Amino acid sequence: MWTVGLNVVALLAVLSVVRAASNALSWVLLALFLALAAHPLVARLERLGLRRGLAVALIFVATLSGVAALLTTFVPMLVDQARALVEAGPGLIESLRHQGWLARLDARHHLFDRLSDEARQRLPSAAMPVLGVVGGILHHLAAFITVIVLAAFFLAFGKDLFEKALLWLPPGQRGHWEELGLRMHRTVGRYVAGSVSISLIGGVVTTVTLLLLGVPYFLPLGLIMAVLGLIPFIGAFLGGVLIIGTTFASAGTHAGFISLAVFLAYQQVENHLLQPFIQQRTLRMNPLLIALAMLAGTAFAGILGALLALPVAGALQILAQDILTHRQARWALEGKDDTLTLPPRPPLPEKEGTEARH
Repeated sequence: MWTVGLNVVALLAVLSVVRAASNALSWVLLALFLALAAHPLVARLERLGLRRGLAVALIFVATLSGVAALLTTFVPMLVDQARALVEAGPGLIESLRHQGWLARLDARHHLFDRLSDEARQRLPSAAMPVLGVVGGILHHLAAFITVIVLAAFFLAFGKDLFEKALLWLPPGQRGHWEELGLRMHRTVGRYVAGSVSISLIGGVVTTVTLLLLGVPYFLPLGLIMAVLGLIPFIGAFLGGVLIIGTTFASAGTHAGFISLAVFLAYQQVENHLLQPFIQQRTLRMNPLLIALAMLAGTAFAGILGALLALPVAGALQILAQDILTHRQARWALEGKDDTLTLPPRPPLPEKEGTEARH
């Protein structure tokens, strides 16, 4: 009874510490995500002859320089456009009321009245999670720098820390766990880098298209498309619905149909060219498991959980496959031993067999 009670107390203490350090854990997870995304670039620089520390330093300096350029140029414009988009939300929904078949649908079900009411109440608060990256840069610059430094530390010293951790294992098991850890790193790292690359391409295509069409909110909509593009299955669809609807409402029917055509064409290019080319030999996961992982990650940590759910699930899947492989080998060995120790029973004579059957 004392053992059970102490275990419960220890578990509650661990949970309280995790809850108190949730912000720091979020920074660590985000830094790990960025490190996995940047690892292929570091590996390529190493193949070109640079030492790993110098390659990480170059990427670190380039990242900070890019962030400084964004802070002084695009971020103020992005914030202004995002604020204007949030304030214009009810008016944009109202303008969609007069778009052809939407007007007939609204006459029957009064959908736009409900959407306008919801927009007036929820859009100011709903826009903040999507634009959380910008808010983090502007209001939590220290946290942003911490995440970048942690990501650089993961890239520079993560391998040494992993090798030190292997020393705690029995010598006969170190090779197996090292190979398993490297397999997780390669698979999950390729997936993260590929997903970030594809989402950035989608964000750039969206931003350029909306800029050429004269949509006044091209920067926040491009950022939204880049963030939602990291979410499998529904992310691109939700981003497309938001972007096309905003284009119809703010730039007219002609621009709306052009944005719809560009979105559909880009989705075909992404699904049949970018995804097979960039995401080769990455995660192979059941769609139901993907949906469950995304649901669990979003419930636990919001957008950050949604971004990290699939990499974590992919690493756990590799671990589960390894455990299953060892169990199947052990079961096959046990079945072979049973066959050797228990010879087959000799057949009964025909008379005895007939009586036994009766």
